[in-house]
Amino acid sequence: MDSYLKRKNFLLCCVAIFFVGSFVFGFPGVMTSYWQETFDVGKEDVGRLMFFLLIGTGCSMYLTGKLQEKIKYHYLIFLGNFICGISMFCVGYASSMTMIYVWAVVTGFFCGFVYIPVLTVVQLIFPENKGTSTGMVNLLFGGSTAIVSPFLTMLLMSYGAFVMTSIAALLCLAISTLASFFICLPDLAKREKRKSVGAEDKSHVLSFRKTLRLKPFWLLWGVWALAGASGISMITLSASYGDFLGFNLDQYVWILIGFSITNGASRLFCGRLADYFDNQKILMVCFLISGSAYLMLIFSTSLVVVSLLASCVGVAFGAMFAVSAPLVSRCFGLVNFGRIFGLVFTAYGFIAGFLGPWLSGFLLDLSNGGYTIVFIYLAVFYFISSFFIIKIKPVDFG
Repeated sequence: MDSYLKRKNFLLCCVAIFFVGSFVFGFPGVMTSYWQETFDVGKEDVGRLMFFLLIGTGCSMYLTGKLQEKIKYHYLIFLGNFICGISMFCVGYASSMTMIYVWAVVTGFFCGFVYIPVLTVVQLIFPENKGTSTGMVNLLFGGSTAIVSPFLTMLLMSYGAFVMTSIAALLCLAISTLASFFICLPDLAKREKRKSVGAEDKSHVLSFRKTLRLKPFWLLWGVWALAGASGISMITLSASYGDFLGFNLDQYVWILIGFSITNGASRLFCGRLADYFDNQKILMVCFLISGSAYLMLIFSTSLVVVSLLASCVGVAFGAMFAVSAPLVSRCFGLVNFGRIFGLVFTAYGFIAGFLGPWLSGFLLDLSNGGYTIVFIYLAVFYFISSFFIIKIKPVDFG
């Protein structure tokens, strides 16, 4: 019975996180050109959207990590999906970029209510395979874009933005929100939770102040700020660079699809590797590959080549999400996972959105669409991250 319940709840977690992932990673890329034309705004204005999306996420992650210690996981996941679904329905009425920014903050904030509890649940269900389990969930979180983006694009081109957002909202409310309510911890997972807490004395529970004094925390925080900025930038750059090269919407959406496929696939593949190999070395290799891909984009004009290089960027972006979860559990203890991972996510929420999509959009407008400098500094972010990640060591609790 325990085995059956573990599989059932794992499947429910995957369903619960599916549409929220597509809203965060796919929807902005699909709508980039539409918003520019409809609201007569520049690339910086659209790039700023990801900043607000990540600000919302950054504000909720640490809070969610604390709340899940007192509130049942499925209540938080249910609330997050419900608000994200309602927010997607409301964004169809948007008449300005300001309203889009409000949608971004709300969706980003309640995305955290889904993401942190789901990752915690699957690690409790599969304590011996944390990398694989979090990787599979992250596959659905990031890879859902590859499935949903062509569908959203088709709806947008055929019926307009309002119909498209309404259908997406209804699907989220009818499927993910409903699945969320039935998530529960099987007996084995409950015992693992008690074990993870009981095995640690008070000195192993990291307070906010203790965490801020740890070098491994700040190294990981820096990785999420820099590598997160480079990865998230591809969501909006896929559309703007495709348009710059002269491709139509139904063509350059394949750049986003290429990024999304590897963003999802690397979460599963690298998560699986994380159960057997050094977590830091996996991320270092991925960061070096993606940094090199950004440099090669400078000289690429073919849709196929650009899509392949975008997929290389997706490798590191997905790996960062999948491998960081078991890395946090290993370095700081599972008992501290929710709070530490929430704090690490503030780098992604407050810094990555500014350094990535917002700053790249500003530079593109300033240079009249010159992508060379943007691709170079995004590559440098990945190279710096590869150095930071290899320096991280588990915390010595004495």
